[in-house]
Amino acid sequence: MKVYIDVFIMGFALSWGPCLFFCAPILIPYIAATQKGWLEGLKATLAFSISRIVPYVILSLISATLGQYLIRIFYGSKAGLIIHILASTFILSLGMIILIGKSPHLHICQSLSKYIHLEGTKGMILLGFLVGITPCMPLFGVLTYIAFTSKNFLDGILLGLTFGAGTLISPLILFGSLAGGASSFLVKKPLIYKAFRCICGLILIYLGIGMMIKIFFISFPPSH
Repeated sequence: MKVYIDVFIMGFALSWGPCLFFCAPILIPYIAATQKGWLEGLKATLAFSISRIVPYVILSLISATLGQYLIRIFYGSKAGLIIHILASTFILSLGMIILIGKSPHLHICQSLSKYIHLEGTKGMILLGFLVGITPCMPLFGVLTYIAFTSKNFLDGILLGLTFGAGTLISPLILFGSLAGGASSFLVKKPLIYKAFRCICGLILIYLGIGMMIKIFFISFPPSH
């Protein structure tokens, strides 16, 4: 249960930080210009947000499959121990990079929107799917965590869904419904992005340290 809570919280923090700050300035003006009324704006935003969950599930399943494969091959060996240590170190390092603000600003929404005709709900669904299938740095950390903590393939799918559910709790839904002044509000409030970017980094550091501690106690159980 703890793993699910951790992944859900990470999805929530990501949706309030990097995802919101970089995607909203593209999505909100489009919705404001093309959708009539708050209900249409809500539908367009939900189409984008929900379609992102599909890639999260696919990537989580791939990660869980790879993790299970490596665990089966190297279970109980020194190589397996090294792989787990490297994975936890990778997660920890990503968290530290994000925390100090050195993570690259991947303007995925901005780049993809240049090549996608965002007409109607289908355009929003396509953009959401492509954004989800293009992992950012925090998502790489979450996928690595899922790879080595999921118990089986079904667990990987459920963790992907849990992470996606966390991203749905985002002010992007509200802004998409109102579709007025939200973009400029975000630009004028960079502290919101910085705060949740730091939260994302701290969560990854917490996950990495937690994996290291677990590996230590499994490899060197306390003697009685």
